[in-house]
Amino acid sequence: MAADSPATRKETDLWLLERLVPGSGVNNLSLTFDVDGHLDADLLERALTLVVRKFDILRTVFLTTETDLTKRVVPPSEAGVDVLDMAMGDAGDVQAAVESFVGAPFVLDGSPLVRAAVFRHGGSDTVSVALHHLVFDAMSTVTLLGELMAAYGDPEGYDTTAVAPAAEPEPSAESVEFWREQLRGFRPDEEGGLWIGNPPSAAPDLAGESTWYSLSPEARAVVRRLQRELRAPEAVILLAAYYLLLSRHGAGSDIVVGSPVSVRPQGHESAIGYHVNVLPLRVKVDAAKPFKRLVNRARAIFLEGLGNSGVPAESVLDEVRAEGPSWRNSLCNHLFNYVPGGTSGSFSFGGHQARTRQVENGFSKFDLEFFFMPEGEEENAETKIRAVYRTQAFSRADVALLLDRYDALLVALGEGLDQPVGELSVWSAADRAAVEAGHRDGRLPEAFAASPAAGRYAVYGPGSEGVRAFVAAPDGDELPVGVRGELCVVDEERVVRTGDLARWLADGRLQLLGRVERRVRVQGLAFGLEELDSVLLAHPAVDGAATVAVPGGEGGDGPVLVSFVAADPQPDLPELLAKHVAAELPAPAEPRHVVVVDELPSAGGRPDLKGLRRRAEELVRGASSAAAEDQGLDTEELTRELLALWREFLKRDDLKSGSGFFASGGHSLLGVQLIQRVKRSTGVQVKIRLADLFANPTPEKLASFIAQKAGAAAQG
Repeated sequence: MAADSPATRKETDLWLLERLVPGSGVNNLSLTFDVDGHLDADLLERALTLVVRKFDILRTVFLTTETDLTKRVVPPSEAGVDVLDMAMGDAGDVQAAVESFVGAPFVLDGSPLVRAAVFRHGGSDTVSVALHHLVFDAMSTVTLLGELMAAYGDPEGYDTTAVAPAAEPEPSAESVEFWREQLRGFRPDEEGGLWIGNPPSAAPDLAGESTWYSLSPEARAVVRRLQRELRAPEAVILLAAYYLLLSRHGAGSDIVVGSPVSVRPQGHESAIGYHVNVLPLRVKVDAAKPFKRLVNRARAIFLEGLGNSGVPAESVLDEVRAEGPSWRNSLCNHLFNYVPGGTSGSFSFGGHQARTRQVENGFSKFDLEFFFMPEGEEENAETKIRAVYRTQAFSRADVALLLDRYDALLVALGEGLDQPVGELSVWSAADRAAVEAGHRDGRLPEAFAASPAAGRYAVYGPGSEGVRAFVAAPDGDELPVGVRGELCVVDEERVVRTGDLARWLADGRLQLLGRVERRVRVQGLAFGLEELDSVLLAHPAVDGAATVAVPGGEGGDGPVLVSFVAADPQPDLPELLAKHVAAELPAPAEPRHVVVVDELPSAGGRPDLKGLRRRAEELVRGASSAAAEDQGLDTEELTRELLALWREFLKRDDLKSGSGFFASGGHSLLGVQLIQRVKRSTGVQVKIRLADLFANPTPEKLASFIAQKAGAAAQG
């Protein structure tokens, strides 16, 4: 048996991501293909076993402790793969069955990280080989398929000479410095996320979905023309347009987009294994400059990035520190992936016609990833986009809007190449139709009536001439459907800012999302208090709700939220409402306290928020000591002990009880080690996960979390 060796930093980061969503297949990939006819399952099993025995990487297994990941290579004689032979009654059930098979988690306890099955349906088979990302990447698929075809076609003649894993060279000091310089001074947008979709989540589930889109012939024609006129590769044109799309949806002007690239060493271009780095490509979008300037910037960083691709992004994370906690690579939330060759993959396997099948594992590590798949150079060749997205960040409808606007933006570039990019429209035809319908069909008054400033819109009514509404970005640009901004009214040539946060809906209605001034930021998450109120009001027991934010102590974790609800008294209602909110909103948006009252105090016909804030401040001041006494824990002492650990691990004496672990220089691996020390040094008996540290990143917050869990355990 080979000796164990420590995992690399890249491998360890995959494992840490898995710890955020334990028991999931977040790192699973597959080679899956359909065959016209039936294969010999025994021969398929023999062929796959031969391939696994040939490649050391496919015989590599991993083992974990609380803080470490190690690996070893299993001898060829001890390696084998059982192929499950599954009879399917209906071909329509195959996709779900295959995705379930691929998505089942692997266990990092020395078990193999390869498994296979053949699904029989009608006169056809579907073969699926599932592999863990630690031993495989998408660029390994072609090699694995070729080896499996050769072993199945001639097992006796198959070359089983052992193939050692390709060793990636250590990145040069020059390449490391290149990326540090590129990222120096970059800070993710403090609001986090885009203006479309959902607010960022502090406690991720990484659930993901995908959808497909084909660029219109008009958009494809523009891309081909720009390639000639700007003398830029197709990938660069598409990448520059992607930056512009993100910028116009709230990503700001200083954007980092990740681009996966193979880092297989020279001579090992077809190696199987995990040999991908994500290049953090940083571009500044100047709204006053034409698209040509943006293309030049994208081309320069793209080509320079490829020349310095041997540096894992994790190595330069210290250059980028968000103010709030981040459970993911904080360099980029959006990916660009250019995959020439298209989506079709027909071939012959064992004398049968076969074709690849697209299988999702049900997860997405990034908010949004556009896979561009041009199918050829011919004029009528399609360019397909496979958009993969986190369902916590976007709905399918949100992504459909973004794809439509990306196409519309490319078409607009064909007519306004010399225009400043800030003047180019990203509106699709559907956006224009929805807003026109909103004005034409008289749907605006009901939206205005819900606004606190409704009296200012008395001039507006059904049939009023010359009065229109729009949703504005901070720079005043008019925003399309689904994008959040400030509601504005054009009234007798005047633009009136209402102070309401709003967005257009696809059916032409305006949806009010609360007052702009009631936006708060908690643990790095920005959201409106009205979002929390609306979730509370959706509970059948609640007649009214008003949430206020009050100071919660020293440091940077944000205010404490206290929700007052009008409802008939009933046992355990605050606890029931807290669970109701937790099921609908990310952890930072949950109220610390839920207070049930007979009715909400009012001032001027609206909830008296000023008076409620005074009550909330008194409640928060007395809550900490009462909770500690009830739960048998001295939370102040525990906070001091945790603060000492923060200072020790981060080697900083200036930290306070409200200092965020990750915002102060911590990273995931250090967080795992910190959790173990917390348990040993403080005698804490409750279970603390890495995700809990991300959700409670300060000594003060983590002490409160531990106290609450200890109290719940004692009551249970």
